[in-house]
Amino acid sequence: MMTQQLTATDYQRAFDFERTQHYHVIDEVEAKAGFYLDVAKLEEAARVLACPVKKNPPSWQHGRVIYSLYRQYLASCQRRVLLLDIGTAKGFSALCAQWALNDAGVPGTVVSVDVIDPRSRESRNTVAEVDAPKTLMEVLEPWPDASAIKFLKSTGVEWLTTYHGRIDCAFVDGKHTGAVVALEGHLLTKRQEPGDLVIFDDVHLPDVLQAVRSLKGYDSEIVTVLPQRAYAIARRR
Repeated sequence: MMTQQLTATDYQRAFDFERTQHYHVIDEVEAKAGFYLDVAKLEEAARVLACPVKKNPPSWQHGRVIYSLYRQYLASCQRRVLLLDIGTAKGFSALCAQWALNDAGVPGTVVSVDVIDPRSRESRNTVAEVDAPKTLMEVLEPWPDASAIKFLKSTGVEWLTTYHGRIDCAFVDGKHTGAVVALEGHLLTKRQEPGDLVIFDDVHLPDVLQAVRSLKGYDSEIVTVLPQRAYAIARRR
């Protein structure tokens, strides 16, 4: 099914189905971290920013993981931080990171990179564009917090190659190949200190899982949500 043929009803049907699913493993992540993203706030954003219509059902559980673990990390911070988001898509993960930053009251910046130019009007598979394609900021207009995020046209590798400061937390969800994830992880290793955090998406893919497991200097935990969706939580030693 092509994106331009989709209707608001198609998106609503996908959203209504997914929001009835319950993920105990994500409940456990939140409980362990001690921080929770408001469900109504999460779902309001997910309906537009994390609910594409495609072969597999949508999933926005990474928003809960990002928010809770970032809040836990930021609870002990008294300095300016940088949170990196690789793979902007519609800005959902970056927005959850920004919410964590705002709620923690910690100064810092969320940087989000993607190969698609945020200023371009092209299909992003969202209910927001059933009438016409929009720029990223047009899609994100209902969420003023997104205006603080630095959205850039770049890949994770390109951006990490040019940035040499500390990256406190990162969410890696760009090009889903083991070789790229391994390189992104290697570059992150050089820009993180003990206790810093990386969340890897799509580790249900064997080569991505292997890349995460081969990453030196991190303790990692695999969180399997569905057979086709798993995350790795990696903390710098």
